[in-house]
Amino acid sequence: MQITRLELNRLNFYRASQLHGGLVLGQLARRVRDGDLIMNLTRHGAEELEHARIWSETILAVGGDLRPIRSTYQARLAHIVGAPPSVFQVLALTQVFERRVFRHFIQHARMAGTHELVRSALERMIEKEKGHLSWLADWLQVEAARRHIDVHAVLDRFSVADARVYGELIYEYRFRTAA
Repeated sequence: MQITRLELNRLNFYRASQLHGGLVLGQLARRVRDGDLIMNLTRHGAEELEHARIWSETILAVGGDLRPIRSTYQARLAHIVGAPPSVFQVLALTQVFERRVFRHFIQHARMAGTHELVRSALERMIEKEKGHLSWLADWLQVEAARRHIDVHAVLDRFSVADARVYGELIYEYRFRTAA
């Protein structure tokens, strides 16, 4: 099965965004003091870096080349919302991003014509994304109650930015998949 240049561009974008996310979570783990949060951030960050590695291997296995991508999903979100000023906001934005990744990867895996190696990579990552969504949702609920923050309002605000970024990417990378 052949893979198109457009598909390789998407995969490189996925790889770069997963790498960016892993590095952000790793840096955050270096700054927080709560042991449970450090463990969750470290695990999550390591899994994002593992996903970047899987994308690298998949791209090479289908005959593609690894290319630097500077404008990752996270960079695009930060351009719209600014740098989140607190751990709570970083993790709320991460939750919105993880929701998007989960939905998009499911759609991409179901898309007719998806290379079998790409589909396999997507399916491996989808399972990990469930765990990311779960721990983030739990942490955000507990912290929102403790800090008297309306978590839904924060998530809604970031979801608006996410919809804008995703809309731009649909056009740029032709992300439209089986919906």
